[in-house]
Amino acid sequence: MKKTLLSLVVAIASALGANAQNWFSYDVCNHLSVGVEAGSPGIGIDVATTLGSHFQLRGGVTVMPTIKFSNELLADYNGSSWNYPYYEGYYGDSYVDVEAKTGFVNGKLLVDFYPSKSKIFHLTVGAYFGGSKIVEAYNKEDGALLNYRNIYIGDYQLTPDENGNINAQIKTNSFKPYVGLGFGRSVSKRKTLSFQVDMGVQFWGKPKLMCNGEQLESSDLDDDGEFLDIISNLRVYPVISFRLSGKIF
Repeated sequence: MKKTLLSLVVAIASALGANAQNWFSYDVCNHLSVGVEAGSPGIGIDVATTLGSHFQLRGGVTVMPTIKFSNELLADYNGSSWNYPYYEGYYGDSYVDVEAKTGFVNGKLLVDFYPSKSKIFHLTVGAYFGGSKIVEAYNKEDGALLNYRNIYIGDYQLTPDENGNINAQIKTNSFKPYVGLGFGRSVSKRKTLSFQVDMGVQFWGKPKLMCNGEQLESSDLDDDGEFLDIISNLRVYPVISFRLSGKIF
């Protein structure tokens, strides 16, 4: 029985070794392409090369363009000893101009595995790394909140710093592993131009709510932590991207 198991292990190891030698014995970094992409990670540029007949490596940069929008948010006025509850038009509360923006830059390093040498279906593993801020909100005019105790984003109460400013952010991990699948080759075997589509997820970790550089906990909010409970469960970011590449050699 032991001899049979040993023979089986040796046979499997020999088969894997033969396949590995077949996969990596040629076409290693012998070809190169340059690509542009657009999708949920933003717009980007990358380069790709071959790692044998079943693997291709690509690395590059993606940029989510900055999108800004302005709004007026309710704030508690601190210029009087009166402490009015909020009713529109009362002296105890006012509105202040704030600006929010989203946008980030990430590097990426991905490996595509093609189960078939002649097909375009592939599995992809790798990582995105770089930007961690996904949303940022702040007062547009420096010191505009000097006479206010608190500012409200929805039902969430945030306190300005001693200079009358507020900067609230939702942040994720800067290193984000990626898994996915797709169709198309990063480096085409025969065509000068090729098209590729990828679908997968980034694992960006547990998002954090920051205010003026400090992380907020559930006890800091007046909603029993409901908001943090919601964003803390958003731990993956769906990815769909379309890539057009040109083969250099």
